[in-house]
Amino acid sequence: MPRSCVFLALVLAAGGCGPSGPQCVPVSGRVTLDGANPPGPGTIYFTPESAGSDGVPLRPATGDFDADGTYSAKSFTPGDGLLPGKYVIRVDCYKTPPNMEGKPVVSYLPPRYRNPSESGLTLTVEPGAKPVRFNLDLLSR
Repeated sequence: MPRSCVFLALVLAAGGCGPSGPQCVPVSGRVTLDGANPPGPGTIYFTPESAGSDGVPLRPATGDFDADGTYSAKSFTPGDGLLPGKYVIRVDCYKTPPNMEGKPVVSYLPPRYRNPSESGLTLTVEPGAKPVRFNLDLLSR
């Protein structure tokens, strides 16, 4: 293959990279259960409620938290945040996580938090927003 074709292919491939697309807004915070640190590590799942303003579906994101409850949301790379839009949220924090051994799954959280349509947790990220501090104060009842 001629060098000019290889160069052209690289230029075209790189054309989709970079800051031309939507920019993530950093989102971080702390998860608490009844006002205290969560009983173990877990994950927050941010699911787009609808497509973006351009009609393209938004990217879901996650935020892993440790026993101290702190997290930073990740859409593409650790800590990059969320694309602008409205998100429904679910939270997992398992004593016994889903497994291949057939052990019963045991969660520290009530079932409603594991279902984004029942959790009552939402977040709207505005385009161009400054970093967002989003704390989740969960209840065991």
